[in-house]
Amino acid sequence: MIKRNIATEEIKSVSAFFEDHRRLFFMLAGTMYILLSILIFNLRISEGGDDSSYIIRAYDFLKEGRFPTYQGPLYPIVLSLCIAIFGLKISILKITSWIFLSAGLLFYYRSYRGQVSPIALWGCVFALVVNHHFLYYGSQTYSEAFFFMVQGLLFFYLNRIITEKGTDSRVRDVFLLSLFLVVLGFTRTVGFVAFPALLVFLLVLRRFKDGLRVVLFFTAISGVLFLLQYYIFEVTPLQGGQADSLLHKHPYDFTSGRETFSGFLVRFVVNSHNYLSRHFMILTGFKPALSLAVHKPVTLGLYFVLIGGLWHFIRKNPLMLFTGIYLFFMLGATFISLQPLWNQQRLIIPFFPLMVLFLSETMVSVLGAGKMRGLVRIPIILLFLSIVLSFVQTIRHSDFKAVWENLGGDKYYGYTPDWENYLKMAAYAGMQLPPESYVACRKPNMARLFGDGKKFYGIYRFQSDDPDTLLHRLNETGVTHVLVASLRKNPRFNSGQVINTIHRYLAIITKKYPHVFVLCKKIGDEEPAWLLKVDYEGVGYGE
Repeated sequence: MIKRNIATEEIKSVSAFFEDHRRLFFMLAGTMYILLSILIFNLRISEGGDDSSYIIRAYDFLKEGRFPTYQGPLYPIVLSLCIAIFGLKISILKITSWIFLSAGLLFYYRSYRGQVSPIALWGCVFALVVNHHFLYYGSQTYSEAFFFMVQGLLFFYLNRIITEKGTDSRVRDVFLLSLFLVVLGFTRTVGFVAFPALLVFLLVLRRFKDGLRVVLFFTAISGVLFLLQYYIFEVTPLQGGQADSLLHKHPYDFTSGRETFSGFLVRFVVNSHNYLSRHFMILTGFKPALSLAVHKPVTLGLYFVLIGGLWHFIRKNPLMLFTGIYLFFMLGATFISLQPLWNQQRLIIPFFPLMVLFLSETMVSVLGAGKMRGLVRIPIILLFLSIVLSFVQTIRHSDFKAVWENLGGDKYYGYTPDWENYLKMAAYAGMQLPPESYVACRKPNMARLFGDGKKFYGIYRFQSDDPDTLLHRLNETGVTHVLVASLRKNPRFNSGQVINTIHRYLAIITKKYPHVFVLCKKIGDEEPAWLLKVDYEGVGYGE
């Protein structure tokens, strides 16, 4: 009994210390965040492709009025406002991501201050501000930083509804809460899952009046936006192809057919292991960044703590209860809907801070109040280790020289040779080919940013093995050239294997028309890129 009391007193003492020196810790966390953000700031366009796609969609929306249908439309629209003010300046667009991420952190802190133990809150704050995986999105034009900020606003206004009294302010707060629910959905499709998560939470708390208001406000706001989207841009809510892609077994090969019920269950299991026992452990610093290991007991252990936390907070902490419900809905939707092929860390980045806080507060609250009070040091030790390990990894991954070289005008510095050759070829095509030429390639949006704004045609998949069908597709879209690259299948090192979609596409055609592609330019000796001209007339195609 004495040891348990000592442990409890230690927790109270540490919590009081954090609260008494709150301003000092806030300044320290802010300083570390700014310094580390600068150290790892990345001015290059990501090889992933989605960041360049967001920029191009924003540019096309601004210049051509083309509504961004694929993925969430709101973030490209926000970027288009920045482009309208500052022009197409990548550095400015990246700085907006830093602003969004910073605002999200502030809302994250403000939402949970006073609602969770200072140990869990400050442990999580420091675990985030020293984490290069998290800070990375403060210099990338992915939607994660913007989504994280809106998510923070959602939790901020939910907390006001939970803690404040008075019907006048509550109606306004419920409206804003509903607005941010809609904004989440229009930013990333998975954001719409927050709506049923909130309804379940309000039903559990028997807040039926608030639940009805949320339904009315959410329906009205989203309905108006969908109608404007349809009547102004003639775009239906499901237009864009992303939902259809997710319903297939393979996102790039529709011949494999649509996913089955058992297939979605397999997705959930496989993705749970990939994202929880691998990516989450990498994010917290307990695994190296290049780890491919998956440990099923870790997945089961994390689910056990998440479910235990839901049961523990159901009558003790409404905000933490919603956090748990929100995580189950968001992670569940992500794990079920996405093909395991994606397996991208960034897909859970907006939820990562909530996961760390929920798990930490669950352990602190449960172990600090039960018969296992002596074990309450465990979450403190785990948070401390996560902070130290993450900080060490961040220092190792910081590359200020790359930032300096990119600022100095070398936009290729920091890319691996395969990408450098590909981007240089895109630049060559943009500057040297005639304006009427149309180049097919694997990453058209990224190529466009390096190709002086020249439009490229993207080849992501094909559903035919007939050479005439494939060549006809190039001909009818007006393709005059093809950019073939040696983009690594494993980006970590040159294994000799490349992303071969275009290679296979051309190979099928050349079996029947061996001389249809004429070499125009080659860049690079190792992992080269080639520019090929399509000689339709030379092979008598169409005669």
